[in-house]
Order: sequence, then structure tokens, then C-alpha cells
Amino acid sequence: MSVSRRDLLAERARLVEQAKGYHESAATREWTPEETAKVDEIVALIADHDARIAAIELAMAEEVSGEEAPAEAPAADPATQQQAARARLNDVLSASSRRTRPAPVGVPMFTRDLDDKRANRDRETALCGWFLGNDARPEHRSAAQRSGLNLGSNRIVLTRANSTSSSAGGYTIPQGFLAELEKKIVYFNPLRDVARVIRTESGNSLPFPTIDDTGNPGAIGAENTAPSATDMTFGQIILGAYRTESLVLLSNELLRDSGLDLATEVAGLLGERLGRKEATDHATGNGTTAPQGVVTGSSAGATGATTTTITLANIMALRNALDYGYQQNGAFMMHQSIWSTILQLADSQSRPLFLDLLNGNAPRLLGYPVIVNNAMASSIAASAKTVLFGDFSKYYIRDAGDIEIIRMNERYADAYQTGFMAVRRSDAKVAQSSAIVRITQPAS
Repeated sequence: MSVSRRDLLAERARLVEQAKGYHESAATREWTPEETAKVDEIVALIADHDARIAAIELAMAEEVSGEEAPAEAPAADPATQQQAARARLNDVLSASSRRTRPAPVGVPMFTRDLDDKRANRDRETALCGWFLGNDARPEHRSAAQRSGLNLGSNRIVLTRANSTSSSAGGYTIPQGFLAELEKKIVYFNPLRDVARVIRTESGNSLPFPTIDDTGNPGAIGAENTAPSATDMTFGQIILGAYRTESLVLLSNELLRDSGLDLATEVAGLLGERLGRKEATDHATGNGTTAPQGVVTGSSAGATGATTTTITLANIMALRNALDYGYQQNGAFMMHQSIWSTILQLADSQSRPLFLDLLNGNAPRLLGYPVIVNNAMASSIAASAKTVLFGDFSKYYIRDAGDIEIIRMNERYADAYQTGFMAVRRSDAKVAQSSAIVRITQPAS
């Protein structure tokens, strides 16, 4: 019984969905040998369907482009025509089966995506084995061999898939580990979402030119008069590489007996700790023994009404203190408790000034986004720098190299623990202080 092109396309689509189902069901665990064999079988069937579909389309094209019979020749009966067409189709299919089967088509990148998912799954399994150390199981060792991770090393550098880093010991980060690590860092350090982040391979001092030309307007030219030149004033900031580190201790019982996804759990813990430290430095760091904080590098904008209050007039004055050019990309930044206080501002009739924001709408103030940064001042007090407003892309964060993780097997052996330390080298500075202004509460 012949199979139509439509039937082959429908069956092929069913096979693709079946393969996708296997990938989704085993996305966070090691595949069984049976599952691997089944997916390989499905991929081979898809290739076979591709070859048969191509052969049918070729036969159809030959029929359409073939020469018409002479007008005087008697027309063949339908049964004879159908039999001849089937014979030609069988010949084409037979010849096609002897040729090399083409790669699957119709579902873009299916085969490559399949290979990428297998490679990433190997990296995830190998990384879990690295955290287990000497207790890594055979599946961890096999995955490590395929992905190139040395389980015996006590140090790995987590390299991005698209990185050109040549750091010794570099290991491409599994997608899940990277997502968990960076999600935690950004969660606790929101500046990484809005600042300009620069990545370099080394930690050498990085000079970065700056310029603020907002005070230099153009001019109306006069006939037969040469224009006068206004020189641009360039500045420079130097971005170094301060070392931020975090140490997590895990009991060996937990490592050996738990079915926990160690890579994800450790990524979350390390990312949270690095994020908290970075958030503090990037908010209030002094710029000499730590990165310069965005509050430290900001300019004076407005003064609070009293040592313990902020009014709508203070917020309006802060916005007005920023050059209009910077306002186009402006945002407010403050601690969540300060934001809560501002939301409670009311008019003389005790009606909230920002009633729409109390109904769960996106956090905005005077039409500008509000970034909650809990590393800033948490209370309105004398001399506190409570609210920032500005273009935070003028805050530069420099990451030197990739994150490094060190496994410490022996140092904490007397407590039957294994230590994992994450190290990141980075620096940060405000590139243009006039682009970010602040509210400062009165001293008394």
C-alpha cells in the first residue's frame, strides 16, 4: 500500500513531537540508555521520512515537467496511468534508499538543538560530579570525559559558551547553573540590570574616557564670521579588579547521601552571597578599598524637608536637578522602606498622592521607573542619602575574567565538610557624576 506525501508529513510531525517530549521529560536528569536509544531511533525515522518526502516531490516534479503525449496518440486509461505513476515512484524511492539520507528538514535546527541539549546535559552532569569530588559516580565520570572537565581538579573557571577567554581550567557553564548563579546575583544587586557592564579577560587597570558636553550649546553663525570653537573636556576613570569571594560549607553526608541537584543549590547559595556583597559595594563603596558605589559617586540634587521626612516637593526638586538630557533615560532608586514611605504621601485631605501605585501597578514615580535597591539607606535620618534619580547606564561595572570556583576537600575534613569558594574580580565607578543626583536629608 502506497503512502501519500500528506501522510508522511503528518507522521514526521508526530515523531518530532515525540522527540521533544523526551527532551522535556529528561531536561533536569540523566537520560536512561533506553531513552537515548529511543531518541536515536526517532531521529533515524525522521531522516527516513525526509528522504521519502523528497522522493515523492521529485516524482511529482518529473510528472509536471514531462512532455505531453502527441495529440493523435490514444489516451491511456486511468488505471494504466496510475500503474505507471506508481512504477516511477517505486523506482525513485528505491534509488533514494540507496543514496545517503539527507539531514532532517522542515524543523529548523532540530538535529543541532538535539546535539546542543545533549552537550549541555553532559556539562551539567559533569559539574555535579565535580562537586561530589571523589564520590562522583560512573555517569558523572562519563559525562566529564565527554565534556572535557577534569573531576580531579580543585579549581574551575566558569567560562561562557560564547566567551573567547583562554583562562586555564576554563569550563563552559551549563545553562541551568549560569541562570541560577546570575539570577541570584542580579536579584540582590539590581544595578547589574541597569548599569553598563564591561567584561575583560584580565584584571589589568582599565582606563576609560568620560565626557560631559551638556553645558556646551551650539551658536548662531554670522555672515563672513568664523565660528568660535568650544573645546570638549574629557575625563577619565580607572577600573580595577577588586576580589569578591564567598565560601559555602557543605557536610559530606549531604554531598553523598542527598539526591539534591548540587550544582543548582551551590549556584544559588554562592550567587546570593556574591550578590549581597556586590550590592553593598555598588551602592555605598568608597572607591579606594572597594568599588565606588553609585550613591558615593552621585551629585547633590535636593535636600529632604526635615531629618525624617521627604515631601513631593523634594522629589520634584530632585528631578529638576538632573539635566533634561539625562532624564530621557532616568529612573529613581531607593530602599524598599523609603519607597513605602513615598507611597504613603498624602494631600491635605489624607488622599494618597500615588493612589494608582497602591493598586499593584508597575513601580513608577512621576512617570519614571523605580528601582528598589535594599543596599541603600533603609531609613530617613539625619544626613542620610535616601533617593537617587538619574541615568544609571553612566554607572560602569567591570568584570575581570570569569567566576572561579575552588573546591576545598582537606581544609574542613576534621568537621567532615567540603568547602566551595566562589571568586569574582570586578570594579565599578560612576562615569559621569552629573548624570545621577540624590536627595540628602538635613544634618539636623
